Amino acid sequence: MKSVYIAATEASAGKTTLAVGLCRALHERGVDAGYFKPIDAAGQAAAGLDEDAAFVAEALGLPDDPRTLCPLRLTENAVETAEGAHVEAPLDVLRTAWARVAERHEVLVCEGLGEVWQGRFAHVSGADVVGALDLPALLVARFAGTRQLDDVCYVKDVLRARLQGVVFTKVPETRLAAVEHDYGRFLAGNGVRGYGVIPANRQLAAVSVKAIAAGVGGTFLAGTAAADRLAEGYLIGAMGPEHALAYFERTPNKVVVVGADRDDLILAALRSSTVAVVLTGTASPSRDVVRQAEQDGVALIAVPQDTVFAADALRHLFGRISVHDRSRVDLIARIVAERVDVERLVADLS
Repeated sequence: MKSVYIAATEASAGKTTLAVGLCRALHERGVDAGYFKPIDAAGQAAAGLDEDAAFVAEALGLPDDPRTLCPLRLTENAVETAEGAHVEAPLDVLRTAWARVAERHEVLVCEGLGEVWQGRFAHVSGADVVGALDLPALLVARFAGTRQLDDVCYVKDVLRARLQGVVFTKVPETRLAAVEHDYGRFLAGNGVRGYGVIPANRQLAAVSVKAIAAGVGGTFLAGTAAADRLAEGYLIGAMGPEHALAYFERTPNKVVVVGADRDDLILAALRSSTVAVVLTGTASPSRDVVRQAEQDGVALIAVPQDTVFAADALRHLFGRISVHDRSRVDLIARIVAERVDVERLVADLS
């Protein structure tokens, strides 16, 4: 069986989710599948340890040192090794690392950069990597309406015969039939195989309160017992108090971003289905607000920056499927088993 490169039309499309689910599916079929992430974008790794590689290796019980699974890092200026040294020939480093990991497994599931064309300036884009490693590519396409068909066709034009097929992700329930039948028929007519359609899943996309606190660089003022609760979305509180409660009640299991001096909006958020409130600015909430949050089991997280900063951080957190949680690995495996035609993919790669 050939190894496979997981590409995407945009960042946060669900590459890690598909990679984990596919590895699990192959393990269940008796295939020794390993994981490899050739390149990480700058800022996503710390001390040479990529978080995706570390998580997947631990979650799947892989024998590999996570530091060997992601050998290169893309920066604005060039490509670095995982240890931080600039390299002149990154694809040579990549081939060497790939061979070292590949000799321990029957097949490798290779997770690409955020977008298949990212890294082209440094000659390490998805197209460069699949060529250097001689891999077929499985494209992950996050649902975005018919515009997504343009992206898939463009990737087909770039990768040509190396594009094995496509899996659509985060598809709303109301659009599943259209994607499965209409999109599938169109792409088949353009020489692109369809291997599955994964619906949007609020549970999989949820983010823990402790991850939110870390993501915004915040400090708990109350509700530390809620650190493991999951938020399924976020809202910005910037309206008059007379409209706040009705607005907040529209979204369950959420985190609300609001100025720390807006006691009226904070209390309105606490009266609705809220798991955390991110308080922005240098002011402090009243003692009554802190006491009410503790009583309700809702986390209050203080961030000295403004609302725009906090909202941008939350957008990043909720923009990707949150897989870095062992409790979700079984859910990921089940979704991939149910929604991706693994048998056909295995047959096509064999």
